[in-house]
Amino acid sequence: MLDPSKSVSQARNEFLTNGEVRQGIVAEAIQRSWQRCLDHGLDSISPVNSELLTQHEFERRCDQNHLLLSYAKPEMATLNEQIAHTSSMVILTDSEGVILHSSGDNYFLNDSQKLSLKPGSSWHEDHRGTNAIGTALTERAAISVQGAEHFMERHHVLSCSAVPIFGGGRELIGTLDVSNDFLLPQQHTLALVKMAAQMIENRIFRASHKSEVVLHFHARPEFIGTLWEGLAMFSKDGQLLAINRSGQFQFDIDAQMGDIHFDRMFDQSLSAVMSGVGGIHNMVFPLRLSNGARIFAKMEFDAALSSNASQPIAPVMAPAKRSSAATLDMLDSGDMQVKQVIERIKLVLNHDIPILIEGETGVGKELFARAIHDASDRAEGAWVAVNCASLPEGLIESELFGYEEGAFTGARRKGSLGKLEQANGGTLFLDEIGDMPLQLQARLLRVLQEKSVTPLGSSKAKKLDFMLVSATNQNLREKVKCGEFRKDLYYRLNGLGVNLPALRERSDLDALIKLILQTEHVPHKQISAEIMALFKVHPWPGNIRQLHNVVRTSLALSAGNVIDKKHLMDDFLDDLMAEPAVTDTDPLSAGMLTAEMVSNAMQFHAGNVSAAARQLGISRKTLYSKLKLMGLN
Repeated sequence: MLDPSKSVSQARNEFLTNGEVRQGIVAEAIQRSWQRCLDHGLDSISPVNSELLTQHEFERRCDQNHLLLSYAKPEMATLNEQIAHTSSMVILTDSEGVILHSSGDNYFLNDSQKLSLKPGSSWHEDHRGTNAIGTALTERAAISVQGAEHFMERHHVLSCSAVPIFGGGRELIGTLDVSNDFLLPQQHTLALVKMAAQMIENRIFRASHKSEVVLHFHARPEFIGTLWEGLAMFSKDGQLLAINRSGQFQFDIDAQMGDIHFDRMFDQSLSAVMSGVGGIHNMVFPLRLSNGARIFAKMEFDAALSSNASQPIAPVMAPAKRSSAATLDMLDSGDMQVKQVIERIKLVLNHDIPILIEGETGVGKELFARAIHDASDRAEGAWVAVNCASLPEGLIESELFGYEEGAFTGARRKGSLGKLEQANGGTLFLDEIGDMPLQLQARLLRVLQEKSVTPLGSSKAKKLDFMLVSATNQNLREKVKCGEFRKDLYYRLNGLGVNLPALRERSDLDALIKLILQTEHVPHKQISAEIMALFKVHPWPGNIRQLHNVVRTSLALSAGNVIDKKHLMDDFLDDLMAEPAVTDTDPLSAGMLTAEMVSNAMQFHAGNVSAAARQLGISRKTLYSKLKLMGLN
């Protein structure tokens, strides 16, 4: 098989010779760029005019783009940390491809000077040919250009990934690029650049509309305040002024569409929602779209804007009824392991003991954490959930600890409450705590020990009082041994440690399915006996979350009262049918099973009861009985 880089080089030579490219060798965007280069009369071999802007002109460009520079530089610094020691550089350009700022590996920065990849030079496609910066600007889309995909031969030593940056009004204002040596290609570079560019856009977006009503929204509440949240700006009378890329995608609307009003998008007027929110800017609340779908949102606006707002029919911020919350007792659906977890939690509840919930992804750790809050004497206080894995690295300190006015470039005029302070009087839930960076672990430990926090830019400590619940799908004890998690913080978090069993290890599958059917308001629906038998031997890698999604999808696809094979998604059904249904009629199911056979099966599968039961040809329930009878743990 021909080496991919040689294939691209060969395809480029063929294109330069006869103007054609074999299908599937290079991306269509690269082909279009090559064609534009020929149309502009560019020579792929001749040296490029590498004139730099004069110092005066360069300074003028920087002044024109001061907002872009101020919001981009912190993200560039974070990006540099992520790609450290990879012979790479991070580049910011204006809308014409002129490099405004660059930083990165000193050795590569020096080498890149020979190619004029430095501040003051233009990398627009019109005169630099196909390159990530110029082509991203022309295509108005993210792109990677590797080696021979560059039109100019002298640029074949580069591997570049660039993403266009759009301003508050959705105009193209620049690009963010990572370039490195083609011989040292980096995986996931484009994804990292996309994330950094999105963060820059969101910051600029907010800064460009300070006097308007800002709506942060997402279908999942944990994504509010993250890179993936939607942002929409409304005038005080409800006119949509601007919406970011994530928001466009979520609402399936074009940024240039005019005459869109708040009450056409949602089932309430803007003034009603503003009245319901009041002055609480950091509270996440549910909001119904005009089509009945539910999203989650938080709102920012100047108090003066809401002074004449009419009162809503039903306050948006009305607290959820306790009866609708998943209390601890409601989570007991018959499995003995889960019941023991609940009983242990009840013993320490309201005793100011931190709780650490461990378990695989999808077992319901956040559901348990919320139930702990609802069952505690802090239930009327705030519930503040923080996903430590999704917080942008460059913003994690300000998000957790808050900041004062002027703490850093781009900080809000009146500062911001951190998540720790928001949780005062209520519960702080630190999800995916195992992903918290080590340098932040030390500061969190100090905060938990002293029960006070000092916001960024402040010298005054603020007292804290909240219940702490943490969760992780990782083995923190192993991370402590490897030096990836602080031992002292682990013991501070692990006042009471509980481990939620995986779905394949639980004995209450029937009850869980009934609960899901009730939740979906279809308690009369049933799962066919054949499918239920397959469900019981399926390993469920996604656990309860996967079960819930499978059942919900099946309900949508079924018109009758019984869910059968034809109502399951093909991929999931293939997985199910590949696993033999297990019954206790197998010759090994009872007396023929010896303690040695059971022990060997358990050892071979590292204690995985489901896998051992499948090997032995018996159900999990029978295997549990055998283990108990034989005195094996």
